[in-house]
Amino acid sequence: MIQTMERVMLLVKEELALVNNEISAILIEPEQICKDVKKILCTGSKRIRTIITALYLKACGICLSENSLHIISAGEIIHNASLLHDDVLDNAESRRGTPSFNALYSPNLSILAGDTLLSIATEKLLKINNNQVLQIFLNCTKEMCKAEINQFLSRGVVPDLSDYIKICEGKTACLFQAILESCAIIENINKTAAANFAGNFGVFFQLKNDLSEQSIESDKKNKIFTPKDFLGLEKTMDLIDNYLQKIKVNISALPDNKYKEGLGELLKSL
Repeated sequence: MIQTMERVMLLVKEELALVNNEISAILIEPEQICKDVKKILCTGSKRIRTIITALYLKACGICLSENSLHIISAGEIIHNASLLHDDVLDNAESRRGTPSFNALYSPNLSILAGDTLLSIATEKLLKINNNQVLQIFLNCTKEMCKAEINQFLSRGVVPDLSDYIKICEGKTACLFQAILESCAIIENINKTAAANFAGNFGVFFQLKNDLSEQSIESDKKNKIFTPKDFLGLEKTMDLIDNYLQKIKVNISALPDNKYKEGLGELLKSL
């Protein structure tokens, strides 16, 4: 699995480096806070959003423009801002194997640091000077907040599958979609096809993540029910496979090349 992921990452090595450099260059005051926020931004992240976006666009024959790199960087920053907020909601003491910002400082500072990152991401999006892209991300962050609010309010309650999927679409898939759809607009490729792929991938990714040991422990502590709890493991795996097949259909429409193959390998490594 690790070797497969390494092969996939080599296909977008240049894009990963450019995004990491852009994220590493952000400045936050005071300096002590900046150092610890950057540690969260740059340590342990799989950069899945960067990888699938770069692979998809390169499969379409696109050499990513500076504006697309701004979009991807903004998306990664928004994702990490949401993690700072999530750690407050979940009273999390660790993140990616290290103490959470919430534990290092306080819930109050974790919220403020997350808000600061959202402002920085917005600044990056404004550089693109495209109102359609800006509106997509504004709608996305609104949907992310709505999904998290609904999940928080429904703690201790077993949801319907449709309600659970809506939460997955809002808190996870929406950002995958916003990034890839916005890049599709900038690079002048089919935005509907890109958004469909990213949306299906986002739900698939969340379903798989909910089965991880760390997520199971956190969900149990916070009384959050996921499909394994109300469908059972076998039906949950069927649900995951259902989304996997949708993604494969999305990918099948792409031109045959090593980047398309990379998307297939990525699915196997998750």
